[in-house]
Amino acid sequence: MLHHTIGSLVERCALMYGPETAVVHGSQRITYHEQISRIRRSGRALLGLDLLPGDRVAILMADRPELLDVYYGALWAGLAVVPLNAKLGVADHTYIVQDSGARVLVHDAEHADRTTEIQAELGIESLVCVDDDAVLPDGVSLPRLRLEYPDGPGMPVVSPYDMFGIYYTGGTTGRPKGVVHSHRSFIAALFSEMLELGLGERDVFAHVAPLTHAGGAFVLPVWLRGGTNVILGGFDPEHLLDSIERNRVSATLLVPTMLYVLLDSVPSNGVDLSSLATVVYGASPIGQQRLMQAIDRLGPIFAQLYGQTEAPNQLTVLRKSDHAAAVASGDLEPLTSCGRPVAIADLRIVSDDLAEVQAGEPGEIAARGPHVMSRYWNRPDETAETLRDGWLCTGDIARVDERGFVYIVDRKKDMIISGGFNVYPKEVEAALFAHPAVRDACVIGVPDEKWGEAVKAVVVTDPDVPVRPDELISWVKERKGGVLAPKTVDRVAAIPLTAVGKHDKPALRSTYWGARDRAVN
Repeated sequence: MLHHTIGSLVERCALMYGPETAVVHGSQRITYHEQISRIRRSGRALLGLDLLPGDRVAILMADRPELLDVYYGALWAGLAVVPLNAKLGVADHTYIVQDSGARVLVHDAEHADRTTEIQAELGIESLVCVDDDAVLPDGVSLPRLRLEYPDGPGMPVVSPYDMFGIYYTGGTTGRPKGVVHSHRSFIAALFSEMLELGLGERDVFAHVAPLTHAGGAFVLPVWLRGGTNVILGGFDPEHLLDSIERNRVSATLLVPTMLYVLLDSVPSNGVDLSSLATVVYGASPIGQQRLMQAIDRLGPIFAQLYGQTEAPNQLTVLRKSDHAAAVASGDLEPLTSCGRPVAIADLRIVSDDLAEVQAGEPGEIAARGPHVMSRYWNRPDETAETLRDGWLCTGDIARVDERGFVYIVDRKKDMIISGGFNVYPKEVEAALFAHPAVRDACVIGVPDEKWGEAVKAVVVTDPDVPVRPDELISWVKERKGGVLAPKTVDRVAAIPLTAVGKHDKPALRSTYWGARDRAVN
């Protein structure tokens, strides 16, 4: 497994499943034979720009088949990819391209204006457009460039230890950090996904999460099983429901907010969802009531992955069988966990000195495994702080119960000190999520003369389930005690999210902290 490269794996997929359908995008259907041809030509075209092995190729595109051509073409050719989340702002895009040292930026028509802005700041060596009608004055057309190169076999020599790419973190605190992975580490993560989620032969996977982020990690596992990747180009509940029925979709990845919208959009009859066998969720907490509603509506087809960019997608998994067992037994506590460690990860709960804490006590999650990053790009000090004695220190605080289920308490640096007590917001959020009226919840600390910081809950509630703020405060107090109970509860229509679907706590805090120099009191 780990002797392969991404390029050798896509070659293997084409050999095994050649005439079958690899990609669906609207009415477009691409076979494995056609896909490997597109990948080879794209890789050779990029090398034709005088790039050297390991040179970085930044990619700024909407989700579409051409993104896969460029992404896998670059990796096939021994180049390193730098995917740009299209939802980020121009400042972050410019910083990432500059920090990564990308020599090429590949874009589409939709992002031509943004590419122009980035180019004005940086003067990138080569601009490549996948759409003939949107090539910039100093750019080149990839479709035309590809015609100059053959599509036959003959992959460049690439080592499993060569750089796969640099994935930048969400950047909710300061500048985004570039996470460096090798082909070997990323392939380990991909095979682990196949093992832990039980992806089946000929699965049809609908992609609504960005392919430049977590969604993209499912493309190759689906191909390795001879399946089909259906690219929907973003999340639209009606579009997804139609695709599930029309393409017989068997699996998809959703963040909880997407799942909530989907549940509210599913008609009581008239849509055939019988093909859907796996829904993977993650990225942010999910309300227990909403999860139970989802299981009741769609069946025990849900699986949760917890991980981070530094260990792609998975440190723990809450399997479909765990969901089914919890529902069958009536013991729903495991559904508030993020599951148990995946097979390839060695996971510990540790104190600041990396000593394991007592069973059941909270501590930082530390992990090691073949899928862990090699380093942060250009950040030796932060690398040394995060990778300690061979362990990835995640910054996530958790506890483990007697059955091995891991419960995230909070981020190590996202702690409220209220009246001298340490309050981990995720504990409060978990209690709120258990209330039948709460659809979404985010807990932050706000300045308070008496407490220093007061615990504030910002919630989205179900309009059909009336609840007062004081009732939610009492609900938490009964379950977690007075220290953790919010002092105030604000109801909102929606909680702001980052570009990768997580609660945007800095944006939320700014509403309450205003122009203060620091967000602690």
